[in-house]
Amino acid sequence: MYHFIINPSAGNGRAQKSWAKIQKKLHRSNLKYSYYLTTSSTDLNQHLRQQAKLKPTTIFVILGGDGSLYHALNAVAFPTKLDVTLGYIPCGSGNDFAKAAQISTDPNKALAQLFAQKTPRTLDLGYFKTSDHVGVFSNNLGLGFDARIVEMTNNSRLKKQLNKLHLGKFAYAACFFKALKCQKPFELTVTSPNFPAKNFSHAFLCTITDQPYFGGGVALFPKARLDDGNLTLVVIEKKNLLNFLSIFLLMLLPGAYHLRARSLSFYTTKQLELTTTAPQIIQVNGETFTFPPGDLRLEIKQQKFIF
Repeated sequence: MYHFIINPSAGNGRAQKSWAKIQKKLHRSNLKYSYYLTTSSTDLNQHLRQQAKLKPTTIFVILGGDGSLYHALNAVAFPTKLDVTLGYIPCGSGNDFAKAAQISTDPNKALAQLFAQKTPRTLDLGYFKTSDHVGVFSNNLGLGFDARIVEMTNNSRLKKQLNKLHLGKFAYAACFFKALKCQKPFELTVTSPNFPAKNFSHAFLCTITDQPYFGGGVALFPKARLDDGNLTLVVIEKKNLLNFLSIFLLMLLPGAYHLRARSLSFYTTKQLELTTTAPQIIQVNGETFTFPPGDLRLEIKQQKFIF
């Protein structure tokens, strides 16, 4: 049994249009299914958790973007973990999880992939906890510059306009220089059971990921995998503007040459803790909030998927 949960506003209406195409295909296949159109992230959370308790053997298929997937994952994970299987048909603007999981962004092809997969796969999630937030994520969590771009993009009219043209991922690039002007370097301490404590006095971008991509398909750490049991932390310091910009330009090229830059550090581990001395914006799967000075703890969790 499949239960489709659709965020009709995802991708500036792309999810709703995709659902219309999928419904036609479902009717022709005579497959038993049910569906629900959400009205908000809170509604998605409440509906999914309620249905998951009532029908734990159902496959819950999310139609939306990375943000919709984030809310679905947290509905299943909190306050207690529910043993259910999630499916996903990407309909957002960035679709980084879909790229990492090799899910087609064509709704009919994604549906065909879903039906062809007979057994669930267990994939990694990042788990995070601050003094006032807790959650899990499928893509990445970013502090500083990364999060600043996401916050500006989410609040921009340009993103909606580009989404209409199916060019939503370019909205992140459009906010790049505006975020570069607003974001300031910050002090950061990184600790983990796997390596000595690291101190950064000019941290500018700090991203924790369990897959290769961020920002609409940019390969931040190409070696990251959704099922290797690890998180990867990437920290870029901004000691001068030219050096920072050169690292970002290298990210856009194949070969992962940016990982050789002296101002970039990366660590692969199952558990780590970040400490900041100034408030920072955090983005989690494209959703943003403010992280006050203090500690941010991260570790690996897992979730069953079928796609």
